[in-house]
Amino acid sequence: MSAALELRWRGVRWPVQLGAFVVPGMATGVREAVIVEARGADGVGGLGEAAPLPGRSRDDIAGVERALTALAVRTPFGVSEVADVWRIAAEVDPEAPAARFAVEVALLDLLARRAGCDVARLLNADAPDAVLTAIVVGDAAAARVAWAAGARCLKVKVGAGRREDERPRLERIAAAAPDARLRLDANQAWPADEVAARMAALVGLPIDFVEEPCAYVARLIGTPLALPVGLDESLAESEPAALDALLAWPAVGALVLKPTILGGIGRCRELAARARGPVIVSHALEGPLGTAACAELARALGRDAAAGVGAHPALAGWPIGVPQIAGGWIRRATVAGLGVGALGLDEVCP
Repeated sequence: MSAALELRWRGVRWPVQLGAFVVPGMATGVREAVIVEARGADGVGGLGEAAPLPGRSRDDIAGVERALTALAVRTPFGVSEVADVWRIAAEVDPEAPAARFAVEVALLDLLARRAGCDVARLLNADAPDAVLTAIVVGDAAAARVAWAAGARCLKVKVGAGRREDERPRLERIAAAAPDARLRLDANQAWPADEVAARMAALVGLPIDFVEEPCAYVARLIGTPLALPVGLDESLAESEPAALDALLAWPAVGALVLKPTILGGIGRCRELAARARGPVIVSHALEGPLGTAACAELARALGRDAAAGVGAHPALAGWPIGVPQIAGGWIRRATVAGLGVGALGLDEVCP
């Protein structure tokens, strides 16, 4: 075991304009996070980000700080290999999933910087240099821009409006991006008794799945559906027995993994190992550190399905960017760790 680590953290706030990103409970236009730094006696440090998503996360900023304080009093910790990361992360309060994600990422960033490799290769030596990612669009004009940027998978939000109005918009989007695949995200807005009819009305369009078509999606098990279902919120909200049933349901077309909400990289890898189909790593509107970590996990899993880690509005207020994201691709960063260079807590949170 290596020498003890120093664990520090600091809160940050930045303005956001969410645009097409609908986030229940987040209407203030301000995003908050806690930036975590783990620094070893050798001077090498790593950064992570805990950014609970209002209306979606079990924890909040106060809960993150409580969990980090409780973890810090258990020091000294040391980390010399990836197994140490999972051991230390297991000490974080399970009711603070964003805090656990931040701790994992800070430790993985530290190890990767020491090893001179990126986080994805630390987790998987065979991680590809690049993977596709989807881009969120709302209309044909945005679809044309995304297509020109290299996106070959488009995510489209669909709401609880009249189903007769939805197909024409999706047809226009599909026509604007020839051969692109579509992922629909209903954010649980469709009435459960209308899901089958709404899906049937969209048959023939290039749709991979409908993400979270209704609340308590497990109630649909056994219902014949014309399109596959994507699981996102249900992965965090379901009790173990219901989650087991969902993961075994043949209608599930993809798992959408958000490490901030699910409790970190380790938990996402566990769910990926249980998946029967595509696994899609996605962001939860974090800042650049959390988004970069999601990008690294997407590469580490190395699945064929496009990830869900495109650029998003919560990044615009930051002075540092996410080097892995370029158009419709997630690419290997040019520097070790998360790709943000030798930055520490004082540089990221001046």
